[in-house]
Amino acid sequence: MVADYLRYLNWEPDDDFPTSLRLRQYPESVPVVIDPRFGQGRPVVAANRVAVKAITDLWEAGESVEGIAYDFDMTPEQVDALCRAVVRLAA
Repeated sequence: MVADYLRYLNWEPDDDFPTSLRLRQYPESVPVVIDPRFGQGRPVVAANRVAVKAITDLWEAGESVEGIAYDFDMTPEQVDALCRAVVRLAA
C-alpha cells in the first residue's frame, strides 16, 4: 500500500530525502508539485516552478489562456487543463 504513494515522491540522485511531492489531483499533462525549494510550500507547476495560484489568479482576472501560456512558457492546453482542475477542486 505504501509503495503506491511513494511513486508520487521525486528524489534527487544520491539523496535520502524526497525533494518534491507530485499532487495527483492535477492533470498528468501539467504535473503540479509541492517543493519546499519553490513556492513556499504551495503547489507549483513542475516544469517552470510557477505557483498554481499565480496562473489561476490571472485566468480569473480575465487574462487569455494564450497570454498566460506565453508568459509562463506553457501551452494553452496546459493552462486550460490546470485552470479546469482548480475549478473542479474548488467545487
